[in-house]
Amino acid sequence: MKVLNADELLTVWEQGLNQSLLRRALILLAAAFPEISPDNLAQMSIGQRDGLLMQLRQCLFGQELLNTAVCPECNERIEWQNNLSDFLLTSDQIPPPQDTFELDAGGYQLRFRLPNSLDIAAVINSHQIQGGQLHQSQSASQKQQLLSRCLLQIEQQGSGCDFEELPDSVLQALTNQLEALDPQADIRLNLTCPECAHAWTVLFDIASF
Repeated sequence: MKVLNADELLTVWEQGLNQSLLRRALILLAAAFPEISPDNLAQMSIGQRDGLLMQLRQCLFGQELLNTAVCPECNERIEWQNNLSDFLLTSDQIPPPQDTFELDAGGYQLRFRLPNSLDIAAVINSHQIQGGQLHQSQSASQKQQLLSRCLLQIEQQGSGCDFEELPDSVLQALTNQLEALDPQADIRLNLTCPECAHAWTVLFDIASF
């Protein structure tokens, strides 16, 4: 990893103007990790990519993270602190990288790969988000599209079948397997509002942070 100086950070900031959050993250990583090609960065799993972003954040600004959230029940704004070490996995905690994985679930044999930034961009670009909000039907559709992009082969009793034929239980098993294989890709925090005691979970997204 290359430690970016002030001029290099300013250049990255200028390159990221008017770019999507996903694109800005990849621009930042390309500057900080010149030994990795931009194509390889984009094809990394989301957890691997976010691990590099956390390493860079730690190098530039240290361990401490100051987080904020608004209670969905009473609108109370809360703050809390974490350290990056709470989220950043060590090399022995991360499964060895593989191009493809296999899963037997519900009588189906699946061969798949982990989602990457190219998949996320393709799914986002294929949906129109109205009023800045993602409707429930759109969210479900995006998840289905993401899973379909990651599935390389589907068989049932030795015969090929289409993604649309997979039952919900098999799709859920695949989702669980993706989360287990790439644990840094979906980091969620359990919060409790000190004002009304409402409990909920929030996603920690290092890219937006």
